Amino acid sequence: MAPIVLRDYQQQLLADLRAALKVHRRVCAVMPTGAGKGQTIGAIVQGAAGKGRRVLVLAHRAELIDQLTGTVRAWGLEPDVIAPGHQLQGRQVAVGSVQTVVRRLALLAAPDLIIQDEAHHLVAGNVWGRVINAWPQAHLIGKSATPERLDGKGLGVEAGGYFEALVLGPSAAWLVEQGWLARPRVFSWPGARNSKLRRRMGDFDLEEAARAFGDRAAIGDAVSHYRRRLRPGTAICFCCTTCHAEQMAAAFRSAGIRAASVSGSTPAEERKRLIAGLGTGEVEVLSSCMIISEGTDIPSVGGAILMRPTASLSLYLQMVGRALRPAPGKSEAVILDHVGNAHRHGLPTDEREWNLAGRRRREGVSIPIKDCPVCFCSCTSAAQVCPDCGHLFLTDERDEQRRGLQHVEGELVEVTGAARHRPKPKQQQQRPRRTHPAAGCRTFEELLQREHERGYKPGWARHVWAARQRSA
Repeated sequence: MAPIVLRDYQQQLLADLRAALKVHRRVCAVMPTGAGKGQTIGAIVQGAAGKGRRVLVLAHRAELIDQLTGTVRAWGLEPDVIAPGHQLQGRQVAVGSVQTVVRRLALLAAPDLIIQDEAHHLVAGNVWGRVINAWPQAHLIGKSATPERLDGKGLGVEAGGYFEALVLGPSAAWLVEQGWLARPRVFSWPGARNSKLRRRMGDFDLEEAARAFGDRAAIGDAVSHYRRRLRPGTAICFCCTTCHAEQMAAAFRSAGIRAASVSGSTPAEERKRLIAGLGTGEVEVLSSCMIISEGTDIPSVGGAILMRPTASLSLYLQMVGRALRPAPGKSEAVILDHVGNAHRHGLPTDEREWNLAGRRRREGVSIPIKDCPVCFCSCTSAAQVCPDCGHLFLTDERDEQRRGLQHVEGELVEVTGAARHRPKPKQQQQRPRRTHPAAGCRTFEELLQREHERGYKPGWARHVWAARQRSA
């Protein structure tokens, strides 16, 4: 097997980590999704094991355990797997499910180094914290793409957390510029950021969101936008609930698109097969609820379809980051944001100031970005020229149109940057007139085609046609 060669920025991150660990015992490292976090973990494990240290790598999901185990093996080490169905062999390196490790604390040898994947989950008092508290003398390295929590809790010791220092890797914008990530083209819906969805535990109520954004309730039609903006590329569709994911997959299939949905109840082998199908083209659209948003290693896809609104910056970046992995012939990733997440959190390539101190909950956060009226590309409000089509913005142009949650004829618009809040215009713009879902259909055949394209319930076209005949 050929030796693994780390990229320059990955080697720099390891050098910065080593320098920080000379001063601090517990350090958190930040790398954007898709930057190769797994390989840096493998290099750390190999280096520590080579010095005779006992290493424990922690994760919280079966897919992550499998991926990290494979990564450690690729670096020439055979680890113990601490998870249901595996027996301990007393090896120097172990990859463990945090839920299993916490139940077997009394049976495990104390590690010299703990590597915590998805370190933003680690706070005092939870299951991750119990593992760290069990071995207070161990060094701790946390890895995360987004060291920020929705509840605002800080990860640093000053905020009651565990980490003493933060080591920053390259930004997403730099990785895009260097070609290590695909350039994201984000098409979003400005009106969705004013939605009145309830909150539960800080994020939007997913059951209510599924009703609001299911059955084509979000502006624009997910199927038609996929056809026009993404196909023949493959895509991941992020949904609110398992039922919502199944509904979306069914809508794509009814339009002749090879689609499937995965959930926690999907058998592991079937889930692996469907995810692998994204790489071969066997699956064009794969919908899910939370299964493939965090940490899951997936093939390169053409883009992502966001049908789940979230108040969590971390979750948003994790979802979008699934689509940014580059591939031969792929220079950009298309993000179809039907729920306004980009207007809520900004672009994936926006510069963000990470820290360990925590912050207030992101209540009502809104990042205005303007939309090109020619090509519908979303860009920074400071942009004078559209980076996609070259349109020259006028100072009095008002591209944002605020609408409610109802389905209206419309178009997702591309977002190309974060921006400062804009002052409200002196005069209120007239609200655009909503159009009926059957608008433009003059014959019964056209109504049937609209029913098929948008996934309406069977009989919708017949009902509309009969109503027209009665009123004629």
